[in-house]
Amino acid sequence: MRILHVANFNTHKYGTDLYSTDRKISAGLVRNGHFVYDFSYRDVCRNESFFRTTKLGTGSVNQKLLKACSQINPHLLLLGHSELITSETLKKVKKSHPSIKIGLWYVDALFHREKTEHLFHRLQFIDMVFATTSGRYLREYSSGTTSAAFIPNMVDPAVESYTVFRNTTCDYDFIFCGRDSNDPERRTFMEELQLETGKTMRSAFFGCLGNGPVTGHDYLALLSRSRMALNISRRNDVRLYSSDRIAQLTGNGLLTFCPRIPAMELLYNEKELVYFSTSEELLARIKYFHSHPDEAEKRAEKGWRRAHRSFNTTRVTAYMIERLFDQPLSSDYEWQDEFYTSS
Repeated sequence: MRILHVANFNTHKYGTDLYSTDRKISAGLVRNGHFVYDFSYRDVCRNESFFRTTKLGTGSVNQKLLKACSQINPHLLLLGHSELITSETLKKVKKSHPSIKIGLWYVDALFHREKTEHLFHRLQFIDMVFATTSGRYLREYSSGTTSAAFIPNMVDPAVESYTVFRNTTCDYDFIFCGRDSNDPERRTFMEELQLETGKTMRSAFFGCLGNGPVTGHDYLALLSRSRMALNISRRNDVRLYSSDRIAQLTGNGLLTFCPRIPAMELLYNEKELVYFSTSEELLARIKYFHSHPDEAEKRAEKGWRRAHRSFNTTRVTAYMIERLFDQPLSSDYEWQDEFYTSS
C-alpha cells in the first residue's frame, strides 16, 4: 500500500538522530512491502516560511500535506510527532479520501499532559493511536471511533547492529546516557551511582552530571565499546513505559539494567534484563555481573535475541498495519492484549 508518513525526520540535523523511531518505522514498513513517503513536517514548515521558522510556517505545512495527499493518494496517513498538523487538515483529508486510514504513533510518555494536549484535539479524525505507554494513560485515547494500541520500542538490524556480548575487550564496564536537568533527585541518584561504580570499574555518564551528550554514530560507537548500561526513565511506575533507550541498549547487545516497570516482563523476562527495585539492589547487581562476566555475557545475549526477534521494525510495523486495517494478527505478539477500544 501507499503510506504517507508525517514525522519529525530532522533532515536539518544531518544524521544526528539516525537511530530515531521515525526512520525505523519507515524502514520497517518498506521491508513489509509498502511504499512510504516521508514527510518531514518541521523541515517543510521551515522551508515554507520566509524567516525559516516553524512559528510562521504552520499554515503552509498543512497546505503542503494536503497537496502530498492529493499527489500520492495514500491508503494510510501515518502521523508521528506532528503537533503542527491541525484537526482541520485531517478533516479535509478524510473528506477528500473517504477510504483512508489515519494512524498516529507516539513514543514520548503519555503522562506528560502538557505535551499530549494536541493529540486529544485531533482524536476524532484518528482511527488508531499507537504508543509506548500502556495502561490507563493509553486507554484514555480509545474514544468514539478511535482505538489505542501499545507498541514496544523497536530495534532495526541496520541501526542496532552491534553484538557487544561477543566483544573480548571494552572501554567501559558500565555507562548511562541520559539527562538529569531539572530533576535534583535524579541527579543525586546519578552522583551516587557514579561514585560507587567508579570504585571498582570503568564507568561513564553522558548527558548528565555536567557531561555533554553523545549523539549520532558517536553514540552507537560508544555503546559498541561498553559492556553494561542503565535504562531508566523519569518515571518507572507506568505500565510498560520506557524510553527508547531500552531498544538501543538491548539491541546492541549490552547487559541492560532496568527498574521493575509494571508489566515489563511481558516484553523481557528475568533472564533477558537485569531488573532492580532499589538503588541498593541496582548497585549490588552491577557489581555482581561485573565480577561474573560469563553470566553477564549470557544474559546480554538473551536480551539481544529477544529484542531482535520480537521487537524488530518489520514485526512491529506489521502489527501496526494489521491493527489499523482490522486484519488477522499474523503473529502471537507478546503485547497484543494491550489494546483498547471504546466498545
